[in-house]
Amino acid sequence: MLAWLAFIACSLIWGSTWLAHKWALVDFTPIGLGSLRFLCAGLLCVAIARLAGEPFVRREHLRPLLIAGLIMAGLANVLTAWSLLYIPSGVGAVLQAPIPVWLALMTLNKEPLSRAGWLAVFLGFFGVAMVMWPSEAGPIDPFAATVCALTAGAWSWASLYQRARVHSGGLFANAGVQMLTSGLIGSALTPLLGGFTTGTAEISQTAWMAMVYLVIGGSCVAFASYLYLVRVWHPARAGSFAYVNPVVAVLIGWWLGGEALTTSLIVGMVIIFLAVAALQLATKR
Repeated sequence: MLAWLAFIACSLIWGSTWLAHKWALVDFTPIGLGSLRFLCAGLLCVAIARLAGEPFVRREHLRPLLIAGLIMAGLANVLTAWSLLYIPSGVGAVLQAPIPVWLALMTLNKEPLSRAGWLAVFLGFFGVAMVMWPSEAGPIDPFAATVCALTAGAWSWASLYQRARVHSGGLFANAGVQMLTSGLIGSALTPLLGGFTTGTAEISQTAWMAMVYLVIGGSCVAFASYLYLVRVWHPARAGSFAYVNPVVAVLIGWWLGGEALTTSLIVGMVIIFLAVAALQLATKR
């Protein structure tokens, strides 16, 4: 039962962080939000790593660890947050759902795709096009949507780069170092890129609560749940929560955020799910 609770935590918390970003971005700038979030989350993860006795990364692996972290916890997070200023949270979640498609394309030299695999890649990007297609709720900002979709590609590259080059350090220790470094660099750049907040008014309670939720829930509780899940379940089964996240994000955005639940969004989401499922079957070996 504990494994199922961990699975539910990953699905609900990471799916709901999309709307939490929207609420926090009312008063925080994208880079201000990311910097403060990862400063706090990085400190928490480093503290957990110390209490758990995790080893820290060796010196020869520190540079690739930081490069990957700056892309995933820094650049990708800030660009995703920026895109959410112009597109609904549910749309953003669906646009980043084809991460397995990006990973498949980036590993072609080692794992060539079959015909079924290429069909899945086509379906994945066709689903993204459907989400961006003008609907009864009005057009989706094409530039912001494109940035959100391509950010998933950058995150995928960084995750593969880290996997290939970093072979030391505990999971919490490595994540803590990455988030803390990204938070420190982001904090140094924030005054030059618009500041931490969107105006001179006092930050609302809603924005602060969203920030705390992103730090504790999105960066610590869900991450710890996932670490437990991969210990007791097969990795492919543990990673299947990623199929649930966009559904959670779309429904919560519609229910609590007043976002439109359009036909093109639903159709695009279903097509992307079919693409990811087909890709799982095509790369099963």
